[in-house]
Amino acid sequence: MKTYLTKILVIVSTLFLITGCGMKNEKPIKNNADPVQEELNRLSLSEKIGQMIIGGFEGTSVTTDAADLIKEYKLGGLILFGTNIKSETQLVNLTNALKTANSNNKVPLFISTDQEGGRVNRMPASIINTPRARSIGETNNEKYAYNIGNVIANELTSFGFNVDFAPVLDIQSNPKNTVIGDRSFGSNSNIVSKQGAAMMKGIRSGNIIPVVKHFPGHGDTSIDSHLALPVVNKDLASLNKLELIPFRNAFKNNADMVMVAHILMKKLDSKYPASMSKTVITGLLRKQLGFDGVVITDDMTMGAIAKHYNLKDAAVKAVNAGSDMILVGHGKENVSTVYNSLYKAAKNHTISESTINKSVYRILSLKRKYKLTNNKVPSVNITKLNAQIKKAISTGSSTTGSTKNILLHDIASKAKKREIINAEFHLGSTIDTVRKEWGEEEKRDYVAAAKGTYSTYSKKHVVVAYNKERLLFEIRSFDPKLKNLTLIDIKNYFGSPISDVTTENSEEILSYSHGAYALKFVFSINSQNAVLDHYSVYSPPK
Repeated sequence: MKTYLTKILVIVSTLFLITGCGMKNEKPIKNNADPVQEELNRLSLSEKIGQMIIGGFEGTSVTTDAADLIKEYKLGGLILFGTNIKSETQLVNLTNALKTANSNNKVPLFISTDQEGGRVNRMPASIINTPRARSIGETNNEKYAYNIGNVIANELTSFGFNVDFAPVLDIQSNPKNTVIGDRSFGSNSNIVSKQGAAMMKGIRSGNIIPVVKHFPGHGDTSIDSHLALPVVNKDLASLNKLELIPFRNAFKNNADMVMVAHILMKKLDSKYPASMSKTVITGLLRKQLGFDGVVITDDMTMGAIAKHYNLKDAAVKAVNAGSDMILVGHGKENVSTVYNSLYKAAKNHTISESTINKSVYRILSLKRKYKLTNNKVPSVNITKLNAQIKKAISTGSSTTGSTKNILLHDIASKAKKREIINAEFHLGSTIDTVRKEWGEEEKRDYVAAAKGTYSTYSKKHVVVAYNKERLLFEIRSFDPKLKNLTLIDIKNYFGSPISDVTTENSEEILSYSHGAYALKFVFSINSQNAVLDHYSVYSPPK
């Protein structure tokens, strides 16, 4: 009996060891659940198609169209342009309202814009603009580029955005290229590569998703893809030596999202632009360069596509080429066309279920990575934000560069109040108010053509003009520091003027309309680089 019990104990002990049931060696059971896959599984086909579109809308509030894009199509995101933005309070209210409208949907929105700095600036006028990419590139200072990216992220986060279509990684190799121009960090591939990656990291550090653009390189074009289809006659070997260098570096530094350009790379794909080309997106971007993040097309309502391709076919072609998202910047009917064409293609298996699932998986993964929510943002402390921007601009940049940006901002913000930089009087004030403050003018001239009198205060570097009712209709500044600004600086900051006239007196005059008032900049063109002599804020004659 003793022997029998001993045998039983030996057998049990052996089984215990073999099965690994000892508590010391017991391994915890792993949970292999994939939260992104689980989220994907909860979406219907229509919801998946919606996630694959970022759409634009008209208006400065949540219009019926904007609400329909969210409720009816359950879009993956929305893009705001300058026409959607008029003030800091309005912008906060708008992004908050978009999030509220989306609160019943299963996935938070990408709320995106193009905030590059320089001439591509979507912030309200009260916010100091950051320098153009060219100025950043000229510093050849990666820390500076990072800081500018970080402060741009602070701006966007403050106003409720989570995606920035920046930085531009195009190399300005064609001097005739005006659509890119100073939006590029420069013509040197090393500078563009390093500064672009640094700015991308700065944007990302503020929890804004940076979108590098315009793959595979828009720098060697002479046609604006907003208007027509540019053609690039370079083979892959040539692209590898120049255009692809900044993108390779961005991917090496874990770029999350890339925008593909509407440019015809004839030697890679002679039939379709890059945004619709399987050779470019799947072959080059995905397989050769190994990018597995989110791919989005440039705006499919641009002339490059609209003038050459049917929108519904172009959208399907872009997805089958390897794009995860379609950007439709303008028109609810265009968003509807893209949505319906993708849905129909999915139902008839022109686009495979696998293709859709892979794209939506990437989109959901990115939203989860950046912890996107429908949470509202509070009102913005403009003074504090501008102080952060000033610090970022002045730290690591040239003194001239920071002075220019601050001066340009002061001109713009004062003009918004119908004033100039060195006078507190505004259009509609009386000449009596001016004289009470400054005394009698040194010089007074009646100008019949203007139907008014121009009074000069040379010590103040100001001229004011008043009409027969004694109301000011023009205030002009001759401040000496204006000579720090060039024609290019004004165009980069304020955009394209409504008129650009060269006079017989070797002056060039740019005019900008701002509703009830206008801005006029007068440049001396005695040298190759036109320098600002004076500028005015005025009420155009009725």
